[in-house]
Amino acid sequence: MIYIIQGQEEIFIREKIDEIVKQSDAEVFRFDGSDKEFSIDQMLEACEGNSLFSDASVVLVNEPYFLIRKADEKDLQGLLRYVSDPLYQTQLIFYTYQNNFNSKLKVYKQIAENAQVLNLNSYDYKNFNSYVRSRINEEKLDINNEAIYLLSNLCKRNATLLNQNLEILKLYPGKIDPKVVSSLCTASDDNDSFEMINALTARDVTKALSVERKLLKENDSVLGVIGLLANQLRFLYYISYLVSKGKKRNEIMEIASISDYRLNKAMESLNGLKKEEIMYMLALLSELDISCKSDNSISDQLRFEMFILEFLRKGRYAQKQ
Repeated sequence: MIYIIQGQEEIFIREKIDEIVKQSDAEVFRFDGSDKEFSIDQMLEACEGNSLFSDASVVLVNEPYFLIRKADEKDLQGLLRYVSDPLYQTQLIFYTYQNNFNSKLKVYKQIAENAQVLNLNSYDYKNFNSYVRSRINEEKLDINNEAIYLLSNLCKRNATLLNQNLEILKLYPGKIDPKVVSSLCTASDDNDSFEMINALTARDVTKALSVERKLLKENDSVLGVIGLLANQLRFLYYISYLVSKGKKRNEIMEIASISDYRLNKAMESLNGLKKEEIMYMLALLSELDISCKSDNSISDQLRFEMFILEFLRKGRYAQKQ
């Protein structure tokens, strides 16, 4: 069986991979598909070779480059032959924690035809709150309702971040109140993406580059940062649209399934930011995304910093050009 596993929630991806590995009772081979030393031939040897320790094999390939950016078709011939007729005793799993896969690539489509494609994304607002409470009950935390509400807002439908914070809260010896959550827990990188957008619209190059490096450290991928910013900009455009239609705060929170905290952050960013500017920034990010996926002549980080400087040089949506 072949799997393509992607999405926005690392914890759900990890859980699914662990489930497949445990069910297979197989020898596990791990490959980093983004490493310069990664070899498709070695990966295929693991898929086709006889395991010394088990009748079955699980081959895990993290961030395979050929599902992220265009690759030389000559290098992929052996892979495509295998995926057209895979061994039944081998579980070949391609996965990304950064949601980097490009479903428009020809090789992606060819592999997907013979694979189970799993998209593991976040809960909606209502179901995430239920998930927060269920996880708190599982961990048997002594925490009051105000602290639960704050924790849910900090994590903003990010189950991976929630579970990281729960591991920290489990170590706290007393009753958990909002002060404890504020002191010990990490907030979602929504805040950082808002900061980046605010820095760009304020033409603050020092702040923009500082936030960019922070985002890269947390996401470990320029493509992940691009996706994060694009999602945030689309969210801001939607909120701007609802505001333009005269929707009230409680109506916007209900329609968009967001918390009061996230709406406040959005309104801060939308102060002086027009919908035309949002569309201009989205267009530039789309061009950047295509460049990163199709051209590896320079590093993605350098390309992203050039994007920041180019945007700031041209000004806000290029002065309407």
